[in-house]
Amino acid sequence: MNFVTQGISEFFTILINNILNGLNGAIGPIIALIGNTPLNLTTGNAVVNGAWMTMVGVADAFLGLYVIMKMIQMMHGEATGTTHIPLGQFVPKVILTVILIHASGFLGTQLLTIVNALCELVRANVQDFIRQVNGGQLFNNNQGLGLSVVLALVFGFSMVRVVIQAVKRVVFFNVLYVFSGPAFLMSLDVQTAPWFQFWLRTYLVTILEQFFQFLTFGLGFQFLIASKTTGFTGFVLAIALLNLTAEIPSIMSRFATSSGANAPGLGSLVRGAVTAAALFI
Repeated sequence: MNFVTQGISEFFTILINNILNGLNGAIGPIIALIGNTPLNLTTGNAVVNGAWMTMVGVADAFLGLYVIMKMIQMMHGEATGTTHIPLGQFVPKVILTVILIHASGFLGTQLLTIVNALCELVRANVQDFIRQVNGGQLFNNNQGLGLSVVLALVFGFSMVRVVIQAVKRVVFFNVLYVFSGPAFLMSLDVQTAPWFQFWLRTYLVTILEQFFQFLTFGLGFQFLIASKTTGFTGFVLAIALLNLTAEIPSIMSRFATSSGANAPGLGSLVRGAVTAAALFI
């Protein structure tokens, strides 16, 4: 009788492991998007990069038209004595705008690299915590299986939401990245600067969303593991943090759409860059 029971138990254990391994192979890369945005799906992707180059060309064309229009306006102002922007102020702004338009691809790549590195720090912190509570080693297959079941019960449908949000974040970043050239062009004129400010806020919020989501998930994961020592209170905090992970995008979106959240214009960006450079020198 014990032999039959053991055989049935082993059969279902192998079956569950095979199912989990198959699911992990199928959706594992998608789940990995929660804490990492691969460059080969964003700034390093040929399709995305091609669209970005096209929009940079469009921005260059409109910049040329804008410069011609402003030059005509300045000549008319000189002839009639009307108010116009001085040439000494206009030329540096145009040069800086051209640099930012063509460097927008590099800037986007570096921002993603920095956020991915921050998420790796969170991952390393979680792994160190696991080693501390698990005798100096990471979880084995049986422990990982048990933890996956507990996460499924605690996290519920929030995990599905977080995975979908990660995919949407990558797609939305690509759209914002493609339009980064025209966005920097809009910073050149006072009338279109608010559109640049809105794009910049949305761009930064979209990039940072990954880090804040992964950090919240990491904290909830650690509270869940430590619930043996923290008791019911720690378990409740783990549930709250894990489910808060799915709410991070809606919370952060308020910073992008808030009318009071003023992003800096081109002049403020230059002053900030000069200040940062002075601090590092």
